[in-house]
Formats: sequence, C-alpha cells, structure tokens
Amino acid sequence: MDLGVQVFRLSEESLRRTLRMQLRGGAILLGIVLFIGVGAAVEQAADVRVAIVLIGVILVLSMLGVLRERTRAEKRHRAYGWAIGPDVLRHVSSEAPPVEMARTEIVRIQESPSGLLLEAVRPRRAVFVPAGVERYALARELLTSWRAPEPLIRRGPTRAIALGGMAMGLLAWFGGRYLESSVAAAACTLVYALIAGWFSWVVFREQLIPPKTRALFVILAAGGLLVLVWRLLLPALGGGP
Repeated sequence: MDLGVQVFRLSEESLRRTLRMQLRGGAILLGIVLFIGVGAAVEQAADVRVAIVLIGVILVLSMLGVLRERTRAEKRHRAYGWAIGPDVLRHVSSEAPPVEMARTEIVRIQESPSGLLLEAVRPRRAVFVPAGVERYALARELLTSWRAPEPLIRRGPTRAIALGGMAMGLLAWFGGRYLESSVAAAACTLVYALIAGWFSWVVFREQLIPPKTRALFVILAAGGLLVLVWRLLLPALGGGP
C-alpha cells in the first residue's frame, strides 16, 4: 500500500492523559515534601507561624511549577511528529535530534497496547509510535507491513515501582542529610546510593530516553550522593560535630 508520506501527530486525548499523569505525580511529590518539611519543623520545635509560612511557600512554588510544566508539556506535545513514507520512518520532537530509519534497517518491531517500538542498528536507535497518535490504525498498518510485530518486552520497572523507588530515594536522602545519628545517616546514604545506582542502570537501558536526559539524571544523582558523603566526612575532617 503506497499512500506517499503520511504525517501523524499526537491526539488531544493523549495530551489530556499526559497532563493527568503529571498532576498525580506532582501531588505525590508535594505530599512527600510537605511531610518532610512539617516533620522537620516539629522536630526543631519551630514557631507555628514559621511552619505555616514554609507550607505556604512550598504550595505557591508547587503551583508555579505545575503551571510551568503544563505549558512545557503542551509545547512538547505540539512538537512530536512521525512521518511514514513507503520505505522510511522519521520522528521529530523538541527533546532530541530527529531520528530516521529506513525500512531495510529495522531489525525488530515490538507491540504493546501502548504502541509500537521500532529498533534499528548501525547506529543503534529506536522510535516509539504511541497508540495515542491520530489515525493510529493507519500508522500501525503501514509499519507492520514492513515487518511482523512481536510482543513488547518491558525492560524497565512498572510505574508503581518507579514511583515507590523515587519516594524511598528522596526519604533516604533527607535522612542521610538531616538525621543526627551518624549510623542512621550512613544507613540512609547507603540506601540512597543503591536506589540511585539502580535508577541509573534503568535509565541507561531505556533507549527512548534522550542522551541529555540520561546525563542530567546521573549528574543529579551523583550530586545528591556527594552531599551525603560530605556530610558524613565533615565530622572526621573537624568541620562539625
């Protein structure tokens, strides 16, 4: 079937679904930050007015962050596009350089309810065509005519495990940074290091994450670990109790 070059964009329903997911994730993160902030204020016997101001500042900053991320998500949504020709697929986005693969370069097509994952070699690259694109049935028909799809093998953890790991890592970081007991702080630091190492391994296994995003994640994780290690070493260096 030769229909020339067909261009596909993400649907509006896909955008609404993405925004709902971001809102849920932001609410979970906000709850964790508020819990830690209030707990620290109570532990330090801070003035009630100070605690209220702290909570207000966190809420305002969170609202501003949600609005900013919503605008960015809408811009990313508009920038995504897939062009499918008789023998070539090209994917463009605002987060990474365009990816192009010829029909003869594709070594595997994997399928799940979420969409199609196409993999090519020399150089190794991957393109995901989500089920949320407009006219997905046509896109699927065009691509699967190149090669029979296989069931998608999930490489990373489920969303629930990922969110749980992030929450544990955040709590471990705060424990390593602020707990008075050096033994407890060292235990939290070890937990954080294990979780950060696991997430780094997961991130580098996932082909669809842009290289810059991978590098930023590793820099942030390593920076957090350095802060905890410095906190443990500071007493030995005579810089603190």
